[in-house]
Amino acid sequence: MKEHLLREDLFRHSFIVASILGILCRAFVLRITDKQYPTRPQDYLEQLITSALASSLGAIALPALMDKEFAALTFFAVAIQQFQGLAEQERITLENIDNDEIVKKGSAYVEEIASTYEARSYISLLSSLVASGLFILFSKKFDFRFVGCTIVATIGACIVGILIRRYLRRDSVGDIADIYPAKIHFDDSILKVNDAIVTNIGLEDTRKRYLEEGIAIEIVPKSIGDFGIISDIGQRQAIIHNIFIHMGVNKDVDEKDILTISKMDLNKHTVVIPFIPIMKDINTMVKIAKSTPIIENAKSKNSDYKKNA
Repeated sequence: MKEHLLREDLFRHSFIVASILGILCRAFVLRITDKQYPTRPQDYLEQLITSALASSLGAIALPALMDKEFAALTFFAVAIQQFQGLAEQERITLENIDNDEIVKKGSAYVEEIASTYEARSYISLLSSLVASGLFILFSKKFDFRFVGCTIVATIGACIVGILIRRYLRRDSVGDIADIYPAKIHFDDSILKVNDAIVTNIGLEDTRKRYLEEGIAIEIVPKSIGDFGIISDIGQRQAIIHNIFIHMGVNKDVDEKDILTISKMDLNKHTVVIPFIPIMKDINTMVKIAKSTPIIENAKSKNSDYKKNA
């Protein structure tokens, strides 16, 4: 009969503590505001169940390797496949929902959300792995009792959770640009925001609505490199969608002349966004635009801008 290197009670205690800590670390980074994800109740349940499975794998990995059960490594491959499958399912769900939105997220924003879903799934796996290792180490080498080992494992799991959360933190538009209220006006039938030409509005009633109900912002990047991010179509669409989420848009699906668009002012290297919201509050619009996360796809667009700055 094969002799195990870990006592049964030590394995049981380390497994339970590490599994619980892994779930708590995942819960620590679940978002509860409606500008981040997951926001739907079923997503919370799905994420917590997935975190429980990932925590179990992380908690059992080290004891299995100590007993030279190298087949346990295959569970990590299975876990990665499950995380990727979860991200793919979220991507499909968001794309299906986006088709029915009045103001769409855009494919770049959808991809950003799905990628973040997958990355956050590793928190439970890594934090429980570290917690399990520390629990076993301090029990066997330093002869700590259950409470002492639990405290050490908790500290280790918290450090992993904080580091991953810091790594996954997205800079926001407010970090790279200043945002100011802007003026909507018309030059004959041409809609303009400050000095930027936006589009041609043919209907007089629509022009009147823009003047009476519309508000606008101008996004001024802090550098030419930051302009490469702000000018990205996916990034601009993400800003517009976030404004829509919080403030609504005063149009129906068949009102094609009420536009939710952005335009660049190439002379000033800025971006302007006119909008007709249900809740007309320019200060709220500025705050929402500032809080919009910078998507990874947009970051790749600024390298040549910085080189030529």
